[in-house]
Amino acid sequence: MNGLSNAGGKKDRGKPVSESTHTAAHEFKHSDVRTSILDDLALSRAELLVLTDEASAMTTAGQRIREIDAFDMSLVGRIEVDGAMVHRSWQGTQSNALHRLVVPEGVGLGGKSIMLQKPVWVRDYLSDAGITHDFDALVAQESLRGMLAVPMVYEGRVLGAVYVGTREYSSFGDRVIAEIQSTAATAAVTLVSAQRAAAQTELAIEAERNRLAESLHDSVSPVLFRIGAELQSLRALGDAQAIHDRLQEITDQVHAVNASIRRSLTDLSARPPERELPVGIEEDCQSFALRTGIPARFVPLTESPDLDASRVEALQRLVREALVNVEKHADASTVVVSLSVRSGRVTVVISDDGRGVDGADDPARGSQLGLGLAAGRLERLGGGMSVVSDDENGTTVRGWVDAIDGSGA
Repeated sequence: MNGLSNAGGKKDRGKPVSESTHTAAHEFKHSDVRTSILDDLALSRAELLVLTDEASAMTTAGQRIREIDAFDMSLVGRIEVDGAMVHRSWQGTQSNALHRLVVPEGVGLGGKSIMLQKPVWVRDYLSDAGITHDFDALVAQESLRGMLAVPMVYEGRVLGAVYVGTREYSSFGDRVIAEIQSTAATAAVTLVSAQRAAAQTELAIEAERNRLAESLHDSVSPVLFRIGAELQSLRALGDAQAIHDRLQEITDQVHAVNASIRRSLTDLSARPPERELPVGIEEDCQSFALRTGIPARFVPLTESPDLDASRVEALQRLVREALVNVEKHADASTVVVSLSVRSGRVTVVISDDGRGVDGADDPARGSQLGLGLAAGRLERLGGGMSVVSDDENGTTVRGWVDAIDGSGA
C-alpha cells in the first residue's frame, strides 16, 4: 500500500511522522501543502466552480481524500447551526452511526479540529487521551481506530472538516496530512463558490418577485382605490336607481381586477412546452430535499425538447419513483438528477451515493415495484430503463425515450 509501513500490527501512513506517537491527539503544524493543477485552478479561479453545489463538493472531497492512501472510510462535515458541524457526506462506512451526526466545536476529533483550525489525528480513537469521548459508541460501531480530521478553512472562516479513518491502529505522516489539507482547501473554495452561486440565484428570484409585485401594484392598486372611493360616495346618493347603477359599475371594476390578478397568476405558472419536464424535475428535487433533508440537485446537461405530454409524464414518473426509493431504502447523503438529449433520445439519470438495493437487475421485484411500473410506461413509448446498484457506489437509475415533440414531428 502506497506510503504505508507495518510495525507490530500498526500502520504509519505517509511517513515521516513529525510528531511523537504517544497516546494523545496529534496536532499537525506542517504547512507545505502541494496542490495539483486542478486544485491550483480551483484555488485561483473559484468563479469556475459555480456549476457545482455544496452536496457535490462534499461528496467529491470525501472521495478524493479516501483515495489518497486507500483509507477505510471518509466523512465530510459542514458547520451549520450555532457553530456545530453536521456530517453530510460519507464513503466506506459500515453503518449509519456517523451519518448526519451533529458535532459541537471542541467535541471529539472533528470538533477539536475545527476549534483549533488545524489537523488533528489519533492512532486509536477509543483510547486517546487528547480528545473527548462523547462519540465512542458510534465510532465503535464502525470499528474505527486511527482517524484524522482536517478543517476546511476559507479566509480564516471554518466551514467544516474532512475525516479519514482506518479500522486498525494507524499514524498519519506529513505527506498524507498535506495532501488531505490540499483537498480540504479546494473543498472550502468550492463550498464558498457554491454558496455564492446559490445566493446569486436567490437574488435573481427575489428581483423577479419584486418586479411582479410592482406590476400587480401598478395595475391593481389604483383600481382598488377607485372602488373604495366609489363605495364611500354611495352614502351621498339618495336615489335607489343611482345606487344600483353605481354598484353595477363597482361590480364591473371588481371583475376587471379579478381578471388582472388571474392573468398575472397565469403568467407566473405558465411554462413553455420545452420547460415542462425540467421545471417538473426541479420541483420534485426540491420537494424531496424538503421532505427528507437529503440534498437533491438537478443538472440539465442540454436544452430539453418540446416533448408530448405522455413522454413528459413517463420520465417525470420515473424520477419520482427513483426518489421515493432513495428516501425509503438508500440511506444516501446526496442525490443528483440529470437530463440530457443526444442523438434524438431524451435521458434522465437519477444517482445516489447510498447503499445498493436488492433486485437492481429486476426492477419489478420487491422495493423496486414502482420502478418496474415506470419502466413499463417508458417501454410502451419505445424507451426503456436500467438500474445499476452496488454497496460502494450507490444506485443509478437511467430512463430514456425518443425525442418526439408535442406536435408529433
